[in-house]
Amino acid sequence: MIINRRCSLSNTHAREDHLTLVQRIRDILKIDCYFSHSMQSQHAPVEKKALKTPYNALRALLIIANITSPLTGYSAAYAAAPPTHGLPSPQLSKALDALLLPVNKAVIKKFKLAKGEHGVLVLSVKKGGIADKQGIKPGDVLSEVHGHKVHKPVDVDIAVSRDLKAGKSDIAFAVLRDGAPVAVAAVITLEEYNEAISVTEVSSWESDTSETSFSYSEYVSEETQTIESSYESEETTVEEAMTQEESSSDEETSDDSSEDEGDDDAGDDGDDGGDDSGGDSEE
Repeated sequence: MIINRRCSLSNTHAREDHLTLVQRIRDILKIDCYFSHSMQSQHAPVEKKALKTPYNALRALLIIANITSPLTGYSAAYAAAPPTHGLPSPQLSKALDALLLPVNKAVIKKFKLAKGEHGVLVLSVKKGGIADKQGIKPGDVLSEVHGHKVHKPVDVDIAVSRDLKAGKSDIAFAVLRDGAPVAVAAVITLEEYNEAISVTEVSSWESDTSETSFSYSEYVSEETQTIESSYESEETTVEEAMTQEESSSDEETSDDSSEDEGDDDAGDDGDDGGDDSGGDSEE
């Protein structure tokens, strides 16, 4: 709605500028025509021909202005419609059926969070969804998931996905509610995690209404495209993070094995040396 109003105003200004430009060109053409007619009876044919050059050029400019100005106005209208809320982009969490917002200075100021709070803010939750059933509420700040620190929304899904893959469904959340720590012991199943979310329903989810200067519906309206794209790419992002963690874990395991083999070899060499010295002493 806000986007449409802003685009409408921008389009109005663009059309006004266009009409002003066209009117100026017409005024110039009128003056040119006046001089052209007044001088036709006084100058030779060569001079009459020369007078047509600026007139034709201005006519061409008028045509171009009429064709391109509306298109330019529409493009400028859409280009001049960036988000006005000044907050970071949100992301849907499949693990919680919630809309999460990374905590930064703008979020702390807007939602009056305590200085130094970090993690992600629960902006809204789906009624009857995972977060709602597990006691996680709009306005909560999630700082850790099962001992893993949270810095951005996708960290929540990565941590939950990691535990589910390991066969764990009991997942602990470190939550700050009104600045006070709250421990939430949630139970999340793989079926719940994989259940699809209807992005079109996000605007009707339960949100924190304590901050009167913030309109949740307007925010979601401005961020709809971002929410949709982040939800579509969420699964790929989580899988890539999990693959990277597994690769790092395999490398560490390989390094540990190499060190163990090196220690065994060193021990064998020491044992061989001891046997030889023992044999010499017996002789």
